[in-house]
Amino acid sequence: MPGQPRVRITGEAAELWRTTDAVGFLRSWTTGDVDQGPHAQHTGNQLVEVVGRGEVVMSWTPGQQLANLSGAVHGGYVALVCDEACGLASASTGERFIPMLTRDLDVTFLRPAVIDEAHRVEGSVVHAGRARIVTDARIFRPDGKLAATARGSFLPNKAFQPG
Repeated sequence: MPGQPRVRITGEAAELWRTTDAVGFLRSWTTGDVDQGPHAQHTGNQLVEVVGRGEVVMSWTPGQQLANLSGAVHGGYVALVCDEACGLASASTGERFIPMLTRDLDVTFLRPAVIDEAHRVEGSVVHAGRARIVTDARIFRPDGKLAATARGSFLPNKAFQPG
């Protein structure tokens, strides 16, 4: 259904989505008023701060289900978390929260992410144009060292735009 989120949300969350700007809606995720969804529970990432338009912070504790055969976090999950940070930072620039479509994402892996330990993930918009938004992500290991960086470009998902 156009103009409606496709995941199950409460009436309160739907009202927030219709009446709150993107930053306010995303901040409701940090308080638990709106659920981030089952994918975030599976991957262990949680939005913890919306600094302002174009800047978000997540906490990511990858569980055993994300381990590869060597015991480190599988690189595909590292890319997924970078995509999430970039997408949420991009979405925070809107008048309303509009989920983003990833146009491209380039991930650089520097060090392995650590299973069962909290990582800091930062997403920040580099360029917010009319046609696309370019965003960076950084994942910091528990020891503070950079594990991965990413840059991607994003487009608002028009199926969610009001009107």
